[in-house]
Amino acid sequence: MADITRLGEISLPKLSENMAPEDRRAINNYLMQLRDQTMYMLRNLDESNFSDAMRDKLTAMGLKGD
Repeated sequence: MADITRLGEISLPKLSENMAPEDRRAINNYLMQLRDQTMYMLRNLDESNFSDAMRDKLTAMGLKGD
């Protein structure tokens, strides 16, 4: 599983006009890391990640799960 503390280590590869196989691999790796980070964040999102004001807004919208 991806580690959210390593977000700064993910960098977008340089794109060239003639896409070389290593560039495609770099882009694919970047996208896979981005997907893993997004999945990690969404799976670990709960009430403790929101401010009181945001929790109040979610409750008012009926989106807060109890």
